[in-house]
Amino acid sequence: MKNILIILLLVVNLSMVISQPITAKEKDFISLAYVSLSMLNMHKLEASEVKPLLDKYNWNGISDVALINGVFMTGKDGSIITSWNRDEWPAVFDGIDYKGDSIDEQKQREMLCSKKVVKEVVKYFKKKGIDIWLSQTPYCWLTGGSLGVVLEDHEKTMLYAHRLNRFARKFGCVGLDFDFEFPPTERQAQGYRELMQESKRLGMKVSVCAIQPTVDKSYQDNCFPDDAVVNSHEGKYMKWEKIVGEGIVDNINVMQYLAYNPQLKRMDVNVKYEKMSIWEKAYPEEFTSSRKVNMLCGIGYYSFMLPEAKVGKNIRGKGTLNFNQLYEKYGQAAYTDGLVGGEHAVWTTDDVRNIVRTAKAKGWKGVFTWLVTHDFTLEHPLKYNRQQALAEEVEKIWKNE
Repeated sequence: MKNILIILLLVVNLSMVISQPITAKEKDFISLAYVSLSMLNMHKLEASEVKPLLDKYNWNGISDVALINGVFMTGKDGSIITSWNRDEWPAVFDGIDYKGDSIDEQKQREMLCSKKVVKEVVKYFKKKGIDIWLSQTPYCWLTGGSLGVVLEDHEKTMLYAHRLNRFARKFGCVGLDFDFEFPPTERQAQGYRELMQESKRLGMKVSVCAIQPTVDKSYQDNCFPDDAVVNSHEGKYMKWEKIVGEGIVDNINVMQYLAYNPQLKRMDVNVKYEKMSIWEKAYPEEFTSSRKVNMLCGIGYYSFMLPEAKVGKNIRGKGTLNFNQLYEKYGQAAYTDGLVGGEHAVWTTDDVRNIVRTAKAKGWKGVFTWLVTHDFTLEHPLKYNRQQALAEEVEKIWKNE
C-alpha cells in the first residue's frame, strides 16, 4: 500500500511539472509585451470588465508583460500618484512641453485606473504564468514634467527610488522598466541613471528603452517629430557606455519597431537588422554569453503610412493605424499584404517569424512588442495574427526545437 501511494505521488508530481507553463526564469529567450492600460481606456472599466477585455487578444508566447500608463504617475515632490490616493496628490507641474504647448498632467492623472482594476490586470497575467514589470514614464518622450523635477535633485531621486520599488513590489512585479527616451538636461539624465541603478541595487530587475546609442543626422530625422527642436537627447546625455559598462540595467529594449524601406515601399527586415547592428558594433560583448546587459529587439504591431500617401490629407504624425483599424478600412487585405491599401506598410506574419529567428541566431536576448492590443483581436483568423506567428517561433526556442 505504501509503495502504491509513493507511485501515485510521483505520478501526480510529474504531471504537475509537465503541465506547468515554462516560467521566464527558465527561459534563455525573453518575449516581453507592453500593455498600455490608458490605450485600452481601463480607467473607465470596472474590475469585472478587465478579463473579458484582455481575453480579446492573443497572449501566447509571452514570458513577461510591462504595464505602462494608467497605473501610477510621479509627483514633483517624489511621491507616487495613484487614483486611490487622490487626497494626497501634490500640485501638477506647471510648464511647457518640447513643442511649446502647456503641460497637462491633470489630464493624465484622470486616466489612472482604480486599484481593483490594476489588481485584476496583474491577476490576469499571473494566472498565465507571465512575469509583471512596471513601466516608469515621464510626461512625454522629450519632456520630464514632474519626473524631471525629481531627477534634477539627487536626494529626491533616491527617496523616489525607494517609494517606486515598494510600490512595484506591492503588485508582485519582478522588474521596473524605464521609458524616458530623451532626458533634456545632463542632470536629469544622471538622475535617471541613479534611479535605475538604485532600483537594481534594491533587488528589482531593470530595463530601459532606447533607440540607438549614437547621434547623427539620420538618428535625429528618424527619432524626432518634424516640428520638434533638436533637443538635448539620449545620445548626448544618457551615457550608454556607462549604463552598459557598469551593468546599471539588466535589459535594453531597443525600440526598432518598424523598418521602412523607401525603395521597396514596405517594411524590410534587413533595414531592421542594420539598425540593430549599430548596437552590435558599439557593444559586441553584449551579444555573447559574457554579456553584462541583455539586448531585446522591438516589433511594432502597427502601420507606417507612406509619406506620399499623406499628401493633401492633413494627417499629423506618421498616420499610423493598428491592424484592427486597417481591417476596418481595407478589409481582408490587412491580413496578408505588406503594403495595405497602397498606403500602410506593416510587418507580415512571415516577417515576424524572421525577426524572432534572427534574434535568436544573432545572440539577442529576446524580443518585445508594441503592442499586442494593436494586433488583430481573436475574432479574426488566428493564422493572420502577428502575435501567434511570434508565439510559435518563440515556443520553438523555449523547447529547443
